[in-house]
Amino acid sequence: MGEQQPDRLKDEIEEILNKIEHFPKPESARARARRRALRRSADAIASAQRAAARQLARISVSQLMLLSFVVIIGSLFFRRLHPLAMQWLLYAGIVLFVSSFAMLVFMRSPGARQQQRWRGRRIEYRAPSLWERLRSRYRDRGGRPRR
Repeated sequence: MGEQQPDRLKDEIEEILNKIEHFPKPESARARARRRALRRSADAIASAQRAAARQLARISVSQLMLLSFVVIIGSLFFRRLHPLAMQWLLYAGIVLFVSSFAMLVFMRSPGARQQQRWRGRRIEYRAPSLWERLRSRYRDRGGRPRR
């Protein structure tokens, strides 16, 4: 048992010496420092992008539409001061208006797509119109008018 102890110590010392021989060179330490700095800057940029996205998410489509009207009206005031700026502001306002209108029309909220049902019937929180009541009454009687 006494001889196994020195052999094990000798193996551990050789293993440590082999690791020292393969110690990273100063160039690789500089490369690691560069990668670490690049990773930190990428993390900072990503957090700034997330913060900007959170701020943009707070803007509603109706606010965008109002902003487009303000830009279009504001561009008319730049007509005498700077005609080129007026033209570009007008175009930007029109593009903003068209895109916000398209978002308002085509993008629905997730709750609006799902119909709420209770016991197999659709729940509506508005009173049916006269036409809808007449049509449902006619449909309930099997398509035949009452005598």
